[in-house]
Amino acid sequence: MIDIMDKIQRITDIGKARYEKRKNINISEVFYIWDVLVVKHDILETVNIVRNFIEDIDLKFIVGKMEKALVTGIEDMEKLMNDYGIPYPPRPPADNKTTIKLEHFTDRYIYESIHEAIQAFFPILSSGFMNSTAPKVRKAFKDRLILTMELQDLIIEYGKLKGFLDEPPDYIA
Repeated sequence: MIDIMDKIQRITDIGKARYEKRKNINISEVFYIWDVLVVKHDILETVNIVRNFIEDIDLKFIVGKMEKALVTGIEDMEKLMNDYGIPYPPRPPADNKTTIKLEHFTDRYIYESIHEAIQAFFPILSSGFMNSTAPKVRKAFKDRLILTMELQDLIIEYGKLKGFLDEPPDYIA
């Protein structure tokens, strides 16, 4: 249903100026769009730093998928910001390269960092979705939430495979 309403809103927005489109969005939605973009920038900056230290090829693959999802999400949020004339937050550096090898940046540490980063998205995205009334904005949050769930699945399975996931003990009755 959201997809249909999103398409209807997009059609009705054709030719409208930003100030006219702003009538279709509330301040809560503006905050969540801005907040999601800030968090995505922060996590992308972290990913750009830690990817230089990854040893495991599977973890490199997962971080690559995560980076691609972050960039796509940033582009989606920036498109919404442009549509409604929402000011951008400051951007982090485009890339972080280092030639220094730090021993405490282990694959396990990197895994735990990206796992926590993905988990941090759930409350923001779900709150944004729940507080949105504009179909276009709600669809953007829904799409990001589903993608985040898929990344979480991938990260959890990788963590179980490598023994990085701190699983609770088995319950034996």
